[in-house]
Amino acid sequence: MSFSKLPSGVIKHIALYLDPKDIVTFGLCSRSQYENILINEDFWKNKSIQDFGDLFRLYDIIVKSTGLELSNDLSKKFEKEPGNWREYYIAKTESINEADNATLLDQGNKEYKDARKSLTTLQDDMNYSVLVHVASKMLWILDILPGHAGCYYILGFILFILNQLEDALDILDMGRLVDSSFEPFDELEKEILSIMQNDKQDVNDLPLLVNENLSPELLRVLFEIFNRFDEDRDECLNPKELDLFVFSTNGQHPPTSFIENMGQRFGANDQGWLTKKGFLAFYLEQTLDDPSETKKDIRAHGYDCTKLQKLTATA
Repeated sequence: MSFSKLPSGVIKHIALYLDPKDIVTFGLCSRSQYENILINEDFWKNKSIQDFGDLFRLYDIIVKSTGLELSNDLSKKFEKEPGNWREYYIAKTESINEADNATLLDQGNKEYKDARKSLTTLQDDMNYSVLVHVASKMLWILDILPGHAGCYYILGFILFILNQLEDALDILDMGRLVDSSFEPFDELEKEILSIMQNDKQDVNDLPLLVNENLSPELLRVLFEIFNRFDEDRDECLNPKELDLFVFSTNGQHPPTSFIENMGQRFGANDQGWLTKKGFLAFYLEQTLDDPSETKKDIRAHGYDCTKLQKLTATA
């Protein structure tokens, strides 16, 4: 049976695994192969995603799931899919072929190792500027080194610590298409699935409340979080410290009225700054009203809300 008589789906599947020059030769073998391959936008889109990864979908997940404001350069590059996938594929292939791959790989590996180190910082203070920096670096590396599985791991871990678990799993799946043998994918996925399963089994969670008071385990977590933002160790959160805490919790800078009302309502020192006792009073009220909000807050600061302990990155 000649190739021209094969179903179009089979022809496209074969072509996906050919080199660019072979694709051209293969596509010119018959009119049907020409139409199914060389001038078929769907084929070139699938070929691009297979060879370079779906960076456009990856960018979309990162931005929508985290709310991070990445650079305009990244936005211009990945916010919209190409209007012509064949031209995109050709340009991308030429760019990669002309690059010094050995040097780029060394640089990419260094950036990846630096990002792994930054994971500890992310968990300690949820610094959103660090999140933006690391996420941006990983996307730029994938743009020139599409086979770097570690970048997918880092991006998946960022979503993990931000409690975007379903999206984190999606990114791990995308990474497996690049390198199915990359072991950290399996380790992180196991931890994510464990948390998701625990979320369905709240009966096994460590309690947030005991007799309508904050549990000892939650108190320990809240003390650690408070002390992290109480930079001058005066047992209060001044306006700058409280602003940083709120921004690190939900990515929003609160208005001045919110900062003033927190101290007035829950407990302030003579300067009107929120005290540690007031901080705990706020969390007691919130937890009594909606425990899920407290879980979301402590997870944003790098804690497992079921075990009430720090999340750890896979080494």
